[in-house]
Amino acid sequence: MAYHDKHSRSVLKAISYRILSITIDFIVVILFTKKVDLTVGIVILTNTYSTFLYYFHERIWNKLHFGRIQLHKRRQTVLNTRNTTK
Repeated sequence: MAYHDKHSRSVLKAISYRILSITIDFIVVILFTKKVDLTVGIVILTNTYSTFLYYFHERIWNKLHFGRIQLHKRRQTVLNTRNTTK
């Protein structure tokens, strides 16, 4: 079955990725700086702009057909029928 991601899915993916990224960034930066205030500033700055970059990157890739295979309508119908009978 062919799917197209909604904007809300891309937003949720961006947020969950940012949570992971913020945690890892904080650990790495604090190991180098040993200063909590500097670490917090760096992590907030980099992760704020990275969140927007990730979102727009996802939306652009969602519009590209590179690497996708379109299923024939007959095959999609067979797959839909199988999924609804379970």
